[in-house]
Amino acid sequence: MTRLITGRPIADMKSVLADAVDLAGGQRAWSRKTGISQTEISLIINGHRAPSEAIANALGYVVHQVCVPVWGQNA
Repeated sequence: MTRLITGRPIADMKSVLADAVDLAGGQRAWSRKTGISQTEISLIINGHRAPSEAIANALGYVVHQVCVPVWGQNA
């Protein structure tokens, strides 16, 4: 069976993180569960820092660098 895997922009991790934090019972609870500092969690949720690879990994995602052609530039 083939499994289709679709990616998410790293910016989407902010909302995924907010949902995970809510499900865990708050930032402190998610921090204890994952080992990621509550400060980093707060900074990301409040838009002061971009989600890190560690955050993506803790949410169950793997970060891969991808090259996407610019329309008309590679013809």
